Amino acid sequence: MFKFSIKNLLTRKSKFLMTTIAIIISTLIIMFSFNVAGQINDGIISTASYYDLVVGAPGSSTDLVMSTMFFTGTASDTIDGEVYEELLHNRDVREVVPFATGDNYKGSLIVGTEKSFLATKNLKEGKYFDDAFEIVLGSNVAKENDLSVGDKVIGSHGIAESAHSHENKPYTVVGILEKTHTAYDNTLFTKVDSVWKTHSEHDEVTDEANEEHENHEEQKYTAILVKTSNPSVALNLISELNKKGGVIAVNPSTVLRDLLSNIDLVKNIVYILCAVIGVMSFVIIYMINLMMMQDVKKDVLLMRLLGLQRKNITGIILIQNIIVSIVGVVIAFIFTRFSLMLVNNITAAVGIVMNYSKVYMGEYLIMGIVVIVSLIPTLISLAKMFERSLENEK
Repeated sequence: MFKFSIKNLLTRKSKFLMTTIAIIISTLIIMFSFNVAGQINDGIISTASYYDLVVGAPGSSTDLVMSTMFFTGTASDTIDGEVYEELLHNRDVREVVPFATGDNYKGSLIVGTEKSFLATKNLKEGKYFDDAFEIVLGSNVAKENDLSVGDKVIGSHGIAESAHSHENKPYTVVGILEKTHTAYDNTLFTKVDSVWKTHSEHDEVTDEANEEHENHEEQKYTAILVKTSNPSVALNLISELNKKGGVIAVNPSTVLRDLLSNIDLVKNIVYILCAVIGVMSFVIIYMINLMMMQDVKKDVLLMRLLGLQRKNITGIILIQNIIVSIVGVVIAFIFTRFSLMLVNNITAAVGIVMNYSKVYMGEYLIMGIVVIVSLIPTLISLAKMFERSLENEK
C-alpha cells in the first residue's frame, strides 16, 4: 500500500507540490511565530529574576534596564561613585555590581564590571579577569573575530564601531565564555578600572592615577545592579534613592513585566494573523485535495472493480495524504530553524539571542495538528465519493 501510494503521488507531481507548499508556508509561519514569542518571553523572564534593583542616571527606566540586563547600548549619563559606596556598606544589601560602559569592539559592547557578575557563567577556556585591561569574551565575539586566549583586543570609543580607537591601551583576552544563547554571547567583559583608565585624559597612567582609580567615590558609573536580603528592603531602597534625586532606581522585574505586557499584545495579534493564515491555508489545501480527488476518483472505481474493500481504498488514499503532510511539516520545521538564525541578527540588537536549536513542545503539537487538519478534506471527499458510489450501485 505504501509503495502504491508513492507511485500514485508521483503521477500527480504538480498537485502534490502545490499541497506540500501550502502546508510548508502555513506551518512555517505558525511555528516560527510561536518559537520567537516563546524565546523572547523566556529570555526576559530569566534575566529579570536575579537582581532586585538597578540604579542609574535619571531618564528612561526601560532604557536603563535594557542596557544593563541585555547590553543594548549604554546610558547617556553617569552617576557618582558615592552612590556605589553607600550601597556597598548597606547591611541589607547582599551584592552590588557596578557597570561602566562607553566603548565597543567592532560593534560589540565592552562592559566594565566586577568578576562576580560572571559567576553564573561557565568558561569555555581561560580564566576570569583579575587585573585592568584583561578581558573576557562572549562566545559569538570570539568566534566571529577568530579570537583566542592571549590575543589583543583594541576598543573603540562609543557604542557603535568608531574610527576613534584606543590603540595605545589594548586589552588582553584571558577567557572566553561558553555559549549561553543570551546577550552575553555578543558582549565583552572587563574590570571597571579598565574603562576608567581607557578614558583617562592622559595615555600614560601614573601610580598616583592608579591609586585614584581605586577610590570608587571619585569615579563615575553608568549603572549599579543590586541584590538585597529581601524584597521589602529593595522597595525601601528604591523609594529612598528616588527621593534623594540625581539617580533613578527601578525594579527590573517590574519594568520588564510592563515590557512583556506590550509584547504579549503584539504576540496575540501575531497569533490571530497566524490563525487567519492557517484557515486560508486549510481552504487552499481543501481545494487542491478536491482537485486531486477528482483524479483519484477513477482509481477508486478501478480498485473497487478489482475487489478492494472500502477500508483498503481509504487506507491507500490516507497514506498518500499523510506522506504529503509529513513531508510538508518536516520541511517547515527545517525552514523554521534557518529563519531563527536569520532573525537572530535583528533580535540580538535588543539583547535577545535566538537559539535556533531550541524546540518547544508546542511546535510538535502544531506539526501534529497540521497533519490531522490536512487529512480532513480527504476524509470528507472520500465519504462523499463512497456515498455517491453506493447510490449508483443501488
